[in-house]
Amino acid sequence: MAKDRLFPLRFFVAMAAFIGLPMALAHAGAPPHSGPAVVVTSQRQLARDNEVHRRLMTAVTVHFNKTPIRVALRELARAAHVNLFVYWHALAADGCGPSTRVTVRFSHPVTVATALRFTLVALPAGSPSPLGYTASRGLLMVGPRDLLAMRVVTRCYRLGPLMLVSTPRHPAPPKRSQATAIIHMLEHTIEPALWMDNGGTANVAREVDSLLFITADEYTQWRIERMLRTLAAQVRRRNKRIEGGY
Repeated sequence: MAKDRLFPLRFFVAMAAFIGLPMALAHAGAPPHSGPAVVVTSQRQLARDNEVHRRLMTAVTVHFNKTPIRVALRELARAAHVNLFVYWHALAADGCGPSTRVTVRFSHPVTVATALRFTLVALPAGSPSPLGYTASRGLLMVGPRDLLAMRVVTRCYRLGPLMLVSTPRHPAPPKRSQATAIIHMLEHTIEPALWMDNGGTANVAREVDSLLFITADEYTQWRIERMLRTLAAQVRRRNKRIEGGY
């Protein structure tokens, strides 16, 4: 029994290592946010953006040898069958342009997402903000991460599927404590420096009436959705075992 009491803490810590696809979402008003403009994403747009991320998991063979970044990005977007938008003006401010050349080679096939990350790292950008990418409005968008982070959205996640059931033999923490533990797990696993609770300026997570409201950029939301889906599956199996008397 004592061992089972430690389960929730160990469980949430273990889940911090996982990342997956979206769980069921609900939408409601945005929580207070003093950062960039907030948009509540429609289901249709959400589906389009998730499809972009799914296509970025396509395997590709990469052999860029002093290839212009414009060509490299276009080839990766074509391999994933997604439309591409690049903040060229922001890259130009960093000393990069469409003709800037990159060299990236892999000896084996990798996902387009992996190839894209290594290609952006290979750019000789001088900005303190590293380059990144996100999916927004059905487009693959590339640019400085601080600029991409300005395009934040608010999404609402149901906490019900993430709650541990409590029985006399297998007690679980109160639901409010579990919700707090989930928020802390997200804030210390996915881009910790960006969360307002950690002193950042971009991401906000709040629990209201068994709903988890999160304001963050599109890529961070995608990572959150993957982690929460994995967590929900683990909770479902644990609850089924407990309720079955095992």
